[in-house]
Parts: sequence; structure tokens; C-alpha cells
Amino acid sequence: MSSLLRPVGHLPASVYWFRRGLVLAVVVVLVFLISRLFSGAGDAQNTAATDPQPNPSGAPPASAPSTSSSTTPSRTPTPKPTKTTPPADLACKGSDVRIDALPGNRKIVSGSVLNFVVQLAPVDDECKATISNDKLTVTVTSGNDLIWSTSQCSKVIQTAMLVVAKGKQAAVTVPWNGRRSGPGCLPGQPVAKPGTYVVKAEYDGHLSSAQAFQVV
Repeated sequence: MSSLLRPVGHLPASVYWFRRGLVLAVVVVLVFLISRLFSGAGDAQNTAATDPQPNPSGAPPASAPSTSSSTTPSRTPTPKPTKTTPPADLACKGSDVRIDALPGNRKIVSGSVLNFVVQLAPVDDECKATISNDKLTVTVTSGNDLIWSTSQCSKVIQTAMLVVAKGKQAAVTVPWNGRRSGPGCLPGQPVAKPGTYVVKAEYDGHLSSAQAFQVV
């Protein structure tokens, strides 16, 4: 122990103390450098372990689906069926109506005037019927003999517009003078002889049933 504190040699003591100090400084520097080296390696490993792994595909990370709210499908109200109403100006076709031709009297005196009442009723929907000589025809026959027709005496049909609807009366009156008719409906035609006759009406190609009456 005394040799460390009191160096022995032929050189002055200060030289030995300087050498010892130099060696000690070198040792301290080496220890410091070694400790820094190992400390830096440990920090690098800790940093690599704690850093998140990079995305190899380069795509942004997928976000987790949100569970904060649930989607409830909304109920679509069922539309109520609506009743279809035909337009008020729907024109009647022959197939849209039922037609009747009724004699005002079932028995008349030969040569007297007889009125025929032509009635229209709807088959289904309401419509408007145009009454004119090109839509409506009334004929009087006896067997296969044509006695009288509005196709020859068209002026007896007055042009009119009838609303044909359920619960409403739609009718026109067509007069017959009790005589035969011919082309042009010339006056002076012979009167219908006593016998049984039949009247029919036709509207837009739709024929009525036959109604009988007598001339006496």
C-alpha cells in the first residue's frame, strides 16, 4: 500500500503521479465509451420493438366497423287502391250501351202517328252518347218487309248528347208518321196496313231487341 502512495524509483515522484493519472484517465475514458456503446445498442432494440409494423401493401389501415348505431329498415307505406273514374267526355260505343226501342202504344189506328222511345243504359262505366242520324237508326218491319226506316227519313232524328249512366234516364223520342218510307223520304207514301209490326233500334252497330205493336 505504501508503494502505491509513495512511488519508488530514480525519477521524481511527480513523474510517477502524472503517469498514474494519465493511465487512470485513459481507463475512465474507455469505460465511458464502452458504456455508451452498449447503451446505444439497447435503445435501438427497444425502439424497433415498440414502433408499429409498416403496412407492406401501402394501403391505409382498415378501420373497425362502427357499432355505435344499428340500421333499421324503414317501412314503406302500402298505397291504398284508388277507384278509377272514367273521364266525363268518354264517348259511348255500341258495345258500351244497352239499347231498347219501345213503341209509345202497342196498338194504333192505321195512318196515325206513333212515337218510339229509344232508351240507352250503360253496360259498365258512364259515357256520353251522340245521338245523330249516322249513329242511331230506327226501323219498322212486317215479316221480311221493310216498312219504314230513319236511314231514309233521317230528319226525324234530332241531334243530341246523352249522358249514359246508371240511375239516370237517357232516352230520345223518334216519331213515325204511320206510313211507308222510300229513298229521300218523299211525301205521299201509302199508310201501313193493319197488321203486326216490329220496331228495332241500332246504335253504333249495336242492335236492340224487337218490340211488336199492332196497326188496326
